[in-house]
Amino acid sequence: MPELTDAQLTQLIKDIGLKRPRGGSERKPINHGTFRGARQHRYRKEPLCQPCQNAENAYQRERNAKGLRKKAAPKPKVYLTEEEWQARVAARQSGGAQ
Repeated sequence: MPELTDAQLTQLIKDIGLKRPRGGSERKPINHGTFRGARQHRYRKEPLCQPCQNAENAYQRERNAKGLRKKAAPKPKVYLTEEEWQARVAARQSGGAQ
């Protein structure tokens, strides 16, 4: 089958009566060489091109340098006093009523 031009393909689709895909007419072009372009590749489940891979690596390096990937400091543990502990034990034994 010979290759069709975009105009011929559009006319063929119109003649057959196919509907356009939901969410817009066509896919938007990928912004190659940007982190957003890498996300577009991942969304479409396509392998990343080299410019997009480089952009994603640069983004991750910058994020790591800023320390945004570090975990939050753990909250300090708060211990109960003897009276608080005894009150909880008594509440459990009495069926939860305080």
